[in-house]
Amino acid sequence: MADPVSPILGPDGRPVRRKLLMEPQAEPELTGIRSVWTEPVATGLTPDRLASILRRADEGDLHDFLILAEEIEEREPQYATVLGNRRRALTLIEPTVVAASDDKPDQEIADAVRELIARPDFAFALEDLTDALGKGFSAVEIVWGTEKGRWVPAEYRWREPWFFQFDRRTGKTVMLRDQGNPEGVALNPYGFMVHLARLKTGKPWRAGLARIAVWSFMLKGFSAKDWMAFLEVYGIPWRLGKYRSGATAEEKHTLMRAVRGIAGDAAAIVPEGMEIEILEASASRGSDAFEKKCRYLDEQVSKIVLGQTTTTDAISGGHAVSKEHQEVRRDIQKADARNLAATINAQLIEPFVAFNFGPQEVYPRVALPVPDPEDLKALMEATEKFVKLGGKVGMSVVRDKIGFEDPDEDEELLTPPGREPPAEDPQPAQARARHGSGCPVHGHTLAREMPEPDEIDELVEDELDEWEEIAAPLVEPIMKAVEEATSFEDLEERLKSAHPDGETLARRLAVLTTIARGLGDVSD
Repeated sequence: MADPVSPILGPDGRPVRRKLLMEPQAEPELTGIRSVWTEPVATGLTPDRLASILRRADEGDLHDFLILAEEIEEREPQYATVLGNRRRALTLIEPTVVAASDDKPDQEIADAVRELIARPDFAFALEDLTDALGKGFSAVEIVWGTEKGRWVPAEYRWREPWFFQFDRRTGKTVMLRDQGNPEGVALNPYGFMVHLARLKTGKPWRAGLARIAVWSFMLKGFSAKDWMAFLEVYGIPWRLGKYRSGATAEEKHTLMRAVRGIAGDAAAIVPEGMEIEILEASASRGSDAFEKKCRYLDEQVSKIVLGQTTTTDAISGGHAVSKEHQEVRRDIQKADARNLAATINAQLIEPFVAFNFGPQEVYPRVALPVPDPEDLKALMEATEKFVKLGGKVGMSVVRDKIGFEDPDEDEELLTPPGREPPAEDPQPAQARARHGSGCPVHGHTLAREMPEPDEIDELVEDELDEWEEIAAPLVEPIMKAVEEATSFEDLEERLKSAHPDGETLARRLAVLTTIARGLGDVSD
């Protein structure tokens, strides 16, 4: 049986085989170069060894560097904290979908994309893609499948970064490492989302935050080790034993045993005439240097990852400094969000749409908007003023901006205060009863809504059907004079001689007034 062919082309210009998309390519191996089990690299790290690891990475061997980048996230509290903050600031953004146009087919495609990103596994895939911030790149394999007649990602699988390498020629294309091919194997078209951090221009693996953070990790490790050794000696109070002049060697030995034993037992006995004095440790002044060095390195890590230091530790400077640094943080967040959205659109949304709706000239796009406190309010105020001035704007455009989906036809709709949605095909009497008494702009009720029609309303409606016949004796002489007149003066003379008869109309109005009065008296 022939393998079904996708209607889109792969990066190499050849059709993509859909069957190939359903089979994972980068499965881990029990042994070999794609094993999830690795030897630690960070243990006993020295400047020479770190320099060697970075040098091999620059030559294309990323294995040890990527493992080291993984380990410092587990061993260095400051780096793990600030990197986690930056990743969560990105993954907690509520994604929105912008349709290609307001046309119904484009709106249907956009709704399908909204269903795709609403799946829980999509949020997990976003978290995995942000691993690129530390390591420079992150690869998530897409295992495609069919669901309700539609091609969807059946599973997103994060792959260990040391499963991959970069091509030797350009150093920019991610390849799958292979035991039998030192150059690596090309990734299946549309089988992966490969996110590049793009924090700096140049080789992708050198753009990760871990490339800089490893130096602070190593130096802080040295400082912390020396600090602990210093405290072990100078951080413990001194025990001073005093013996009397002329004490024997046996007495001195007994006193020494007591002084040493008091450290663990906190109790000792000594012969009469001897004493033990506990001296306060004076290590605080000496340990300040170690603490300052570790704190300094922590601050540098915060600057590397967040672009500032006040987010993690309270540093003097007041509200103005915190606000300024918060703005820097938002700039970084916006740049990360824009970069991640570009990866999602190119490597997930476009294949998904092409597989299910065919190639499009313009594709819907997923956006990760970083909300500003006043953005939504300002948008709605500007839109209201624009519409009042006669401007035209599509409802779908506004919905996309604020993240609302188009309502279904049978869905209950929200309405402005004082305004009810019209029912389907209202009867004439109901239509009159629903005469709008609300402001057409704001929807506020300006008068009481008209009640349901009563007997008097029905009486008036019946009489209006015969008004032309009743009013004819009064109206016809006047209309005849108007039609026959040749000038204004002639019309004036003709009206003087005309004799309109209003008696029929007057009698009928009198009868109706009497009936209405009677109905009113009965209802009262």
